Amino acid sequence: MMRRLFGLCVLLAVITIACEEPPATEPIARGRQLFRKLDCGRCHFIDGQGGRIGPELTHIGTTAGQRAPALSAEEYIRASVVAPGSYVVRGYNDVMPRGLTRNLSPADLDALVLFLREHR
Repeated sequence: MMRRLFGLCVLLAVITIACEEPPATEPIARGRQLFRKLDCGRCHFIDGQGGRIGPELTHIGTTAGQRAPALSAEEYIRASVVAPGSYVVRGYNDVMPRGLTRNLSPADLDALVLFLREHR
């Protein structure tokens, strides 16, 4: 019984890895993939889906300028992702996990920021 269960777990792991979506080459599509891979939607509502623990991100490309007028939308989003707690939206607690970008390449971080910035 245990062998069968272990074999099933191994099979499911192999299928999951084999079915993983290949990295997109277009930056906004890659940013969307990273948003999903990092599980940002667990806490952030965007495009009609997601959690409500963190601020809604559907129009972050527009609202970023209202949250930190001295920064561009891109600067605000990047700072919020790289250094959570830099800009905590009123009404929300500072609970965003730290180190989310630790394993992202500079190009992937740029893609994630671009994906979010383009939500207007």
